[in-house]
Amino acid sequence: MILKKNKIPEASRIVIKIGTAIITSNNKLNLKWLKSKIMEIAELHRNGKEIIIVTSGAVGTGMQLEGLAVRPKEPMKLQLLSGKGQAILMRIYESTFSRYKIQTAQVLLTHYNFSSDIEVKNIRVINNEYLKERTIPVINTNDVITSEELMSNSTGRFTDNDELASLVAVNLDAEILLILTDVDGLYTNDPRIDKGAIFVPYIKEITDDILKMASKEGNSMGRGGMYSKVIAARNVKRHGIITIIGNGKYKLLDVLKGNVQRTVFEA
Repeated sequence: MILKKNKIPEASRIVIKIGTAIITSNNKLNLKWLKSKIMEIAELHRNGKEIIIVTSGAVGTGMQLEGLAVRPKEPMKLQLLSGKGQAILMRIYESTFSRYKIQTAQVLLTHYNFSSDIEVKNIRVINNEYLKERTIPVINTNDVITSEELMSNSTGRFTDNDELASLVAVNLDAEILLILTDVDGLYTNDPRIDKGAIFVPYIKEITDDILKMASKEGNSMGRGGMYSKVIAARNVKRHGIITIIGNGKYKLLDVLKGNVQRTVFEA
């Protein structure tokens, strides 16, 4: 599928992945940003889009609760923070969406859920039922149960929920995977380091050269980077799903329609 400027599929199913880099600011939950983005998601929902949210931010919210400025390294502490933060984060989603008369459902997953055919089927059935009744599933990694997702991306597990978002998009037959982060998309080099980096707006094939462009570094709060986002795009491309990497500072509709700079991976 080719996504043309100012055109998004009618009645499309969209997985929106909200990354740590954009949902946190100065190592704290960016509540103002999140509430404004929920308002935009509610508008898409009212216009007939089926929305699934894959959210980061539980650990950062837990850190804010405990007044921590630096992300701990101990897996147990990260698990404890995640459990505390997840409760607060979900309460924000629930209460803010309820202003627009939209119900939400919390869905916590680990990589183990996708290694079992029975559980993969259950994930599909349950979330499809939520979407049928116009409830928005809010999905996050169940860090309280497994610490592997909290470790470095050398584990090969979820990296800042990018892989999780791709698995969800495939499992639920999404048409678009929209990954929101703190940069406009893919550059030939990390634009925070190389001022001469060139923006890449459109990618037809994900080659080794494209993978080399992607930074493997995340921010101090997250575990992913551009590399994990490109890998996610490659994973869903095999299933005919478009990926858009865009900057969360822009309005969602502008990112989807191409009114602002973004990187689109053709399906």
